[in-house]
Amino acid sequence: MATQTAANPLRDKMLKGLSYQKSGEIEKAQRCYKQVLKKVPNNADALHLLGVTYRQMGYPKRAVEYIQKAIGANANQAPFYANLARAMMDIGTDPESLLAVSNKALSLNPREKEALNIKGIALTKLAQPEEAEEIFQRLLVDHPDFGDVYRNYGILLRQNKDYSKALVFFQKAIQLVPDNPQNYIERSRCRQELKDYDVSQEELSEALKRFPSNADIKHEAARLLFSLSQTHVGVTYAEEAVADNPKDYHRLVTLAVHYLMLGRGQQAIDTFLKAKKLAPEGAAGIDWNLSLSYLSVSDLDNGWALHRARFSDKMSSSTAREFSVPEWDGEDLSDKTVLVWGDQGLGDALKCGTMLPDLVGLAKKVIVELSPKAVPFYERSFPEMVFRVKLPDDAVLPVDYDVTANITDIARIFRRDIEQFHLAKSPVYAFDPVRARDYLSRLPDADEKPVIGVAWRSKNLQKYRARYYLSAPDFAPVIEAEDAIYVNLQYLAVQKELEFLTARAKGSFVSFEDVDLFDDLCAAADLTAICDLVVSANTSVADMAGILGVPCVRFGPVEPPLLLGQASPPWYPSMKYVHVDESKPTSEILPEIVGVMKSEMQEVYPQSRRERLKLS
Repeated sequence: MATQTAANPLRDKMLKGLSYQKSGEIEKAQRCYKQVLKKVPNNADALHLLGVTYRQMGYPKRAVEYIQKAIGANANQAPFYANLARAMMDIGTDPESLLAVSNKALSLNPREKEALNIKGIALTKLAQPEEAEEIFQRLLVDHPDFGDVYRNYGILLRQNKDYSKALVFFQKAIQLVPDNPQNYIERSRCRQELKDYDVSQEELSEALKRFPSNADIKHEAARLLFSLSQTHVGVTYAEEAVADNPKDYHRLVTLAVHYLMLGRGQQAIDTFLKAKKLAPEGAAGIDWNLSLSYLSVSDLDNGWALHRARFSDKMSSSTAREFSVPEWDGEDLSDKTVLVWGDQGLGDALKCGTMLPDLVGLAKKVIVELSPKAVPFYERSFPEMVFRVKLPDDAVLPVDYDVTANITDIARIFRRDIEQFHLAKSPVYAFDPVRARDYLSRLPDADEKPVIGVAWRSKNLQKYRARYYLSAPDFAPVIEAEDAIYVNLQYLAVQKELEFLTARAKGSFVSFEDVDLFDDLCAAADLTAICDLVVSANTSVADMAGILGVPCVRFGPVEPPLLLGQASPPWYPSMKYVHVDESKPTSEILPEIVGVMKSEMQEVYPQSRRERLKLS
């Protein structure tokens, strides 16, 4: 006679809950587990699985609470600790604690795959890549279809700057787990590291179609669009991401930088301040961008006060220097020698060098570190100072100074408000009038026509910058707008560019082949000085014109440290700035550039050049 198994309602309820949970009916699963717990409050399995459902529903703190109760009821189950570690990771628990919990799981079952996975994640965060990589490789051998491991291994590889290999793992993670948005986000970040922006944009567009309401994907899209200088598009995604989670400081920072680049400075300030309240102490990037936001609304006191924060921002190209003497903080320098050093490019050094005469009037002696090509030009302009070539960072430097001063950061002392710019002497740099007049004599019809210097791009053609420059064909209408002589000031110009403009200008475009516009700053200055007007992209060519007092029409994006909330740069009284609308091709502002150029020419030609070169 056959026997029947006795009915077990609690077991049946648990199995039903598991079935619901596997099919994605989480709320129904929760009801089953809660019914079990009403009968048996210390049922470890029901507590554990209820905790897992809370994590699945986005409540990791509650998940931790129930899984810890499960461990209290039965402390010998490896999956309990593995899922506890997973919920703790969602909360943002420190990697040391994650490592401890995952190790506890592995002490009970050395092959517990989720515990191994989280241990690998924790070791990655703790900068122990060798052990983390060994764990991920072991997991891939034992579980070749474990999609999360491919993503986490990719993160480790990206952290180690092995971007191409990391991309392969992110692609595999998407193939195995196409419904996990994080896989698409990690792939996008890897693409951005590889500067593969166009492909990343296509892939993120597809991800947005797959996950139209996913705020993490929207945040990543905003980050990418910011990198592409498409903040007019990205700001909508950034706003939607913040609306989804207004307490995520990363999202607030992304939104704030969009506001900043769109010229919405006060909104940027307000948003950065919200992010700062929510961010952990010392979170990189906030103060640096807050500095730029203050500068963008002419709040120079607050802007310059925070400007040194650029040294702690990994996105900044600036590197702090360590010295054995203190930094100058505005105290009396009458008996002191000050070493001035820089951390940015040539354009910034030229711009901020306009403050050197303020400093030399206060100190006993001023020593300035510069790049090799800049030293001769500065020596000619400021003979009362000492200039030396900056040595490598690991070189032993002579300590023949009492204090140091960063050439940018002295603005917090000498340029605390816009009025101080108006009172500053300008120009303060020098050119060689004899050589300048010689260059002028080599131009046909220079006595009868205006001389206009031109430059259309930088040598840095990364996508986010290049969109604010012009190609030679796009720039050509400028050299056809006036009956003038157009002098090439474009450093590192490609021969095809010069040939195109020469042919297009029909004899009115001149390039001095014997002048090294990139490495010989003295010659570049002398050639710039012969111009009645300079028309330039946002490069050091425009800075050179500005520091010499040569009238200049400069075109470019929002540049807070240059514009300081003004329509045109207060650093250069002779400069007019034409803002590029990032929502349109830069070539569309040509009519405005030409219009400003014509207007300026009426004001400056011919008296400006004659006075500068001391011509009769």
